[in-house]
Parts: sequence; C-alpha cells; structure tokens
Amino acid sequence: MKKFAAILILLLSFFFFSGQTEAKDEGQLIIINKANNKLAYYNEGKLVKTFKVATGRKRSYTPEGKFKIVTKIVNRPYYKDNIPGGHPRNPLGDRWMGINARGTYGTTYAIHGNNNPSSIGTYASAGCIRMYDNEVRWLYSEVKKNTPVIITHSSKSFDAIAASNGYVPKSKMGKVTVSKSSPQLKNTALTINASASTGYSPSFKYSVYDGKKWSTIKNYSASKSAKWTPTKPGSYKLKVEVKSKKSKNLFDDQKIINYNIFETASINSVKTDKAGPQGIKTKVSFSAQSNNNKDNLFQFSVYKGNQLLKTQKYSPSSKMDWTPSQKGEYIIKVQVKHKWSKKLFDQQKTISYNIFEWATLRALKTDIVGPQPVNTKILVTAESNNNADNLFKFSIYNEGKLTLNQNYSKDSTISWIPTTAGEYKIKVHTKHRLSNKDDGTKEIIYEIYDPVKIDKIEPESDKLINK
Repeated sequence: MKKFAAILILLLSFFFFSGQTEAKDEGQLIIINKANNKLAYYNEGKLVKTFKVATGRKRSYTPEGKFKIVTKIVNRPYYKDNIPGGHPRNPLGDRWMGINARGTYGTTYAIHGNNNPSSIGTYASAGCIRMYDNEVRWLYSEVKKNTPVIITHSSKSFDAIAASNGYVPKSKMGKVTVSKSSPQLKNTALTINASASTGYSPSFKYSVYDGKKWSTIKNYSASKSAKWTPTKPGSYKLKVEVKSKKSKNLFDDQKIINYNIFETASINSVKTDKAGPQGIKTKVSFSAQSNNNKDNLFQFSVYKGNQLLKTQKYSPSSKMDWTPSQKGEYIIKVQVKHKWSKKLFDQQKTISYNIFEWATLRALKTDIVGPQPVNTKILVTAESNNNADNLFKFSIYNEGKLTLNQNYSKDSTISWIPTTAGEYKIKVHTKHRLSNKDDGTKEIIYEIYDPVKIDKIEPESDKLINK
C-alpha cells in the first residue's frame, strides 16, 4: 500500500510539472544547480537571491527533477542520532523545507541548515541540500509550501533553466548608456546601448520623448543598441524597455535617462544704441541678437589696437554698456556660444567704433584791441584743444543783426572789416570734425566807431582881428 501511494505521488508530481507548457512569470521558484552548488530563489518572475549550498557526496545522492516543498519544520530533530531540534550538534540546523522527491513526502530530502558551515559549496551531504543557517532562515521565511523546486546538473544559467521549465524569469534592466555624453549638438549620430542584468533571452525596445510625445526608435528585438540622430535641439528622454522571451508583459523593466541636444549658437546682428563715432565719456550700449538668446551666452571684449581694455565675460546678458575715456579707433568683439557648448565660442563678430575728443574752446582773440574805427581789418582767431581736428563757425552781430556768418570749416581765423560803427558781438562755435553737435561756444564784444571828420580849420588869430 505504501509503495502504491509513493508511485501515485510521483505520478501526480510528474503530471503537475509536465503539464505546465504555458509560460508563467508569477509565483515562487527554487532552482538548485549541482554543477556549481548554487541555489536560486525567484519570486514573481524576479531572481531575488542566489546562495551557495552543499549537495550529495555523489551526484546520484541528491535527486534531480521537478519537485515541490511539501513540509516546513522549525527545529526538526535528527532522529538517526536522537539529537533534539535546535541543538548545536544537529546537522539539520534549525530550518527544514522538505521536498517530495523519490516517493517521499518531505521527510527524507530537504533544503535545511547545518552544523558544519565549511561544507557549504562542496559535495558533502547524503542527498539533502545544505545552506548556511542564517541564509536558510531567511529563505524559510520567504518560501511558501508547494513552491516548485528544480534540481539539476547544468551548464545553463538560472534564467535559462527556469525558462526551459515553463517559468519565465522577468528581465531586469542593466545599464543604459549613450555613445557620447549629454549634451550634444543636433545631427550628431548617437548609439544607445542597453543590457539586462537578469532575464531569459531579453528583448529591448528603444523610445524617445521630445517633450510632446513618445516615438519608437527601435521596436523589441534582441539588439542591445539602437542608432539615434536627433535633428532638433531640446531636452529629451530616452527610454529602454526590456522583457524576457515569452513574457506576456508590456515590459518587464525599463530605464529612462535625460539627454540634451543643442544647436550651435550664431550671431544674427550686433547693434549700438548710438551710431559711431561718439565723443569720450559717452555711454554706448552694444547689443547682440543670436539664433537663440534664451539659451546662449555672450562675451563682449573691447580692444584698442592689440590691447584688451575691457571684457564682459560669458553670461546670459546680450548687452554691454561702455563709457570710453580715451579717443581712438576701437574694436568691439562679440562672442557667442550655447550654454552647453564646450567650445571657446561658437561664433564671433567684430565691429569698429571711433571715439573722438570733444572740442573745447580755450580762447577767442582779435589781432587788434578794440575799439577800432570802421573799415579796419581785424583778424578774429579761435583757439581750441585740437585745432587740427576741430571745426569752427564764426558769427558777428550788430545790435542783434547778423552781419557776418562763416559756417563750420577748418579755418580758426577769419578776416573782418566792419563798415558800420556799433557794438558788435563776435561769436564762435566749435566742434570736432566727427561730432554732429556744437561742442563749445565763446563770444566777445567789440566796439567799432566812426572816426571824427574835420571839414575846415580856421586860425584863432583871424577871428580876433575880425573882432
């Protein structure tokens, strides 16, 4: 009767496992590989942990096949030598998970602890699977009764063994990398690389998010890489999904990384708020317009010849204010680069800008001190800070009436012959030849008189005789 019951249990066990042709990726599974004395514990399709174990001293001692955990006992006695459960001498340790192998029902073959830790990883048992006590306690607390147990001697991976026995281990994403580190210029050819740390025959799907929608770069395949050449700048998300062969999940695991693409900065224009030339101590503002002021950085430099006078270092500001203190011809250099660019600059432009010294009048003189009679030739001379570069305008008024007007010219001296007596106002304006306004004015008052005319001279003596 006992023999019949054992055969019945064995047959039921066989049909239970052989009938599992449909892939499953849920529940628990234990695999023991005698080839390397390792135990793998799966839960909900994931490889949770692996452990070193000891198996039979001979390969035949530890049964191979598909079984179930049918008993779970804490502090099982070692009946052979009458050692109580939990005793330090008990070779079974303090945890016992019996399997229904070779017609037994969890009383003969089991995964258990031990009292000889040095035996773990070797072939040392009479048929059971030994574990370190602390590890078997952890596994005992996790594993439920009726958990399938596969014992084999194989060169395959645990995932491959699980899959070949109808259990689909979920793939777990490993690293996701890109051939060139972010950020990169648009139109750069990139390769997205992916790997799975666990899983059976993993397939990978590559997608990109542009801020509006997800697009597939490469659909599920065994390929561990995908090519991507972004044509527009922006902040992208790259997603790689992985799933095992025969998995019914949309994906088993995924990773998303951020990746930035930018466009080379270019300068559209450089403008000033005041057209040159300008006089010294005039505040001038320079502004640059680029293809993307929001994401670009600007650097302004002012040169006089080869001498660098001022630098406004890279910043988001596209404007620089400058108040020159010396005259001369200057070069304004504007450099622009994208905020993610590693170059010294993406593009640069230079403009010339002239600065002059404002004209100032030092004196307004005449060659003859007044007053003078009418019809006298008088030279009026203006003296400025730089007669060679300055222009002069002379105006002479008599009682508010303009009598002479010499428009701006290089002449700093005029010849004036007044023909009418009166009090004259001589006024001079000066400006630098590059200036578009009067820089300075001076005026003087000059008297012109009519000389006395003698019509007839009579001797004083004749007047006395006539009397």
